[in-house]
Amino acid sequence: MTDTRPLHVLEMQTQFGVGGITRHVLSLTDWLRGQGHRVTLGGSPAAWAGPDDQPDYLDLPTRAVSGEGGGMPRRMVAVARSVWRLRAWLKANPVDVIHAHESAPALVANLARKGLGVPLIVTYHGSEPERIAAFGRIARGADLVITPSYNSAADLQRIGGVDPTRLTVLGLGVPAAPCDPPQEVAALRQRLLAGGDRLVMTLARLERQKGIDVLIRVAARLAGSHPGWRFAVAGDGVDEARLKTQAREAGVADRVIFLGRVERPHLYLRAADLFLLTSRWEALPFTIVEAFQAGIPAVATACSGVVELIDDTVGAVVPIGDVEAIAQAVRRILADETLRSDMARRALQRAAEPRFDPDWVHAQFVQTYRRLADGRAGAWNPDP
Repeated sequence: MTDTRPLHVLEMQTQFGVGGITRHVLSLTDWLRGQGHRVTLGGSPAAWAGPDDQPDYLDLPTRAVSGEGGGMPRRMVAVARSVWRLRAWLKANPVDVIHAHESAPALVANLARKGLGVPLIVTYHGSEPERIAAFGRIARGADLVITPSYNSAADLQRIGGVDPTRLTVLGLGVPAAPCDPPQEVAALRQRLLAGGDRLVMTLARLERQKGIDVLIRVAARLAGSHPGWRFAVAGDGVDEARLKTQAREAGVADRVIFLGRVERPHLYLRAADLFLLTSRWEALPFTIVEAFQAGIPAVATACSGVVELIDDTVGAVVPIGDVEAIAQAVRRILADETLRSDMARRALQRAAEPRFDPDWVHAQFVQTYRRLADGRAGAWNPDP
């Protein structure tokens, strides 16, 4: 008999700020609630979620547990406070499973659940290579480790020491693209081009991981031969002032446009000719699939799951930090409209693959939660 009992899941995150991890957690949460399950969000409130806008929220100082918490003594105090608060809450609010996203909430959850019989899942969303071993040490305390990328799974086994029998690859459900009026897309494109003829779009936080400094060097490399090409960066972050200064010093302040945070990413993607992601590390970026949904090819650096999304039929994968290789890939696609249009058509087809369908992906999470709640731990990889 199929188990249809509603679950109570605690979805934990370091902080619910702007970014792909939060988008994944909130998309999964909305879907689960739509299916009748109870979901409590736990972690430090931030721009995208907190007790003021979530019906079921547990405020925990997990941000202070992470590297942002300062020195080790302060972080240890934050661990103790988080564990005490979470353990008290778990005793009063029985849950079927805890799903921690990132290492800080996983550490807190593993300590808080001791003796309570609550299964723990941790998801690895990618990190700089030198942090994989540390993540693995924390993740090994969980009953199951999830990552959206097969390459990331291999890294967790090889570098992080995670037992493959407790490691599962589950993708990210990407909601369907909303409709944008063609006239609005055209008007935005004209404004962003500002007299140019090609538009490259990036959706990324302005911080070291996303490599926007590399993008600026790419724009400078192409400025002489292609003065009409524009690069638009949608996102905000701690490096904004430094990156704008870099663009001015490189002489491309008029070609690299910083848009700040945007509320309608697909509108901006549809206005562009190409998506570019110059990250130093990733797991499985939401934004590449969203670019495909908008019908544009993608050039991205070879980070873990990136190579599982892009091949030469829909764009190009390039070495991390290699300005010349990135510039060559951008030039090759934008200078050949027949090639670019064919890639765009194939990108739309790829976006429609079942592996990105939220209904399919999120249903796999429910099955995984039920397996853990029923005491049936162990890896499994469903076919899309």
